[in-house]
Amino acid sequence: MKPRRAFLVSLSLLAVSLLFVTGCGQRPKPLPDTGLLKVTFATPKVDRVTVFTDLTGSVVAPQSVQVRARVSGFIKEVLFKEGETVIGPVRLFGIDAYGGDPLFKIDPVTYEADLTQAIGQIGVDQAKLELAKANEDRARISFEKGVSSKQDYESYVAQTKVAKAELEAGQGPVIKAKQNLGWTLVRAPITGKTNKADLTRGNVVTGGETQGTVLTTIVSTDPMYVYFDVDDQTVTFYQKLFNEGKLKPADQGGKMQVDIKLLGDDEYNRFGPEEYSRHGQIDFASNQLNPNTGTLSIRGIFENADHMLIPNRYVRGRVPLGKPMENALLIPDGAVVTEQSKKFAYVVGADNKVTAKQVTLGPVSRGLRLVESGLTPQDRVIIRGVQRVQPGQPVEPEQGTIEYPSNKP
Repeated sequence: MKPRRAFLVSLSLLAVSLLFVTGCGQRPKPLPDTGLLKVTFATPKVDRVTVFTDLTGSVVAPQSVQVRARVSGFIKEVLFKEGETVIGPVRLFGIDAYGGDPLFKIDPVTYEADLTQAIGQIGVDQAKLELAKANEDRARISFEKGVSSKQDYESYVAQTKVAKAELEAGQGPVIKAKQNLGWTLVRAPITGKTNKADLTRGNVVTGGETQGTVLTTIVSTDPMYVYFDVDDQTVTFYQKLFNEGKLKPADQGGKMQVDIKLLGDDEYNRFGPEEYSRHGQIDFASNQLNPNTGTLSIRGIFENADHMLIPNRYVRGRVPLGKPMENALLIPDGAVVTEQSKKFAYVVGADNKVTAKQVTLGPVSRGLRLVESGLTPQDRVIIRGVQRVQPGQPVEPEQGTIEYPSNKP
């Protein structure tokens, strides 16, 4: 029995040894540890870049009017639907072709009576003038025959002049009465969108040019203005472009583009957060800096066919700083090291040793930093492990890539 048991034990040990050897053969060979620091490098991203200055703006309607009553009285009828777009006065060939959509009707009875009275007074004054002319004619004949004196004749001439003046003066009350009667129908002074009616039928309004009761508000909707505050550094940059003749200001016919997007557009924009889908033109710049903020106010004008630009809404904006740059070099901010106010990028050489290159940096474009000088498109820039390397240090490099960061989840 002992030789058989020894044979079985030997056979089992042989099977276990074979399994162990087979399992070890399936494992990858471990990489040799060189002892060098491992870093990731990539060549700078080369792209066509337009440098922008980022702005925050506020939407303002080009026209905003508080519709006020110009005559007093009871509101007889509200003639518009709250929130609708109304049409303002229209002139064709220099003639008032349309007075604007009616909004409110004030009880006209009193003003109709005033007009009737003024017209009636015109009739009285006309009759007085005719009588004075007849008396003047008779006095002239008598004077020519020597029956009456020159003084009597001149007296009748003066009466005629007085009657004529009274008739002319009587035109004023007629014009005023007609105007007041017309103002009982309150019309839209501009084309735009109405607010709610502040007063409804049956309420009493007070008329007046400055103290008249506000009935509603109308704001124009297309186009719209957006006002931005630009920092002094950007203003100086543009002034240099103007002085060098590279760009014309808006008041000299120059066209400066400004792009905006609404706050919250990132969530719905399928093109990504960098897409500024609304484009306008700068049409005004203030003539002085704000002493409190050191900024200059500029204005862009934008089409608003979809009515998404609402007064007082805040928007993000950007203005291009010059023309697009071809073959611009871009690297992440994490690849830049600052030493005593100087900027450096670490580059892996052909011998896998680290070299520090001083760089001049520009603004950020779509999440990457523009390199104005100091690097070439072939440089192998360290993008991971930057903080652990030193110039002249040998490293174990691993290839990576530089891409625009995505803000999408």
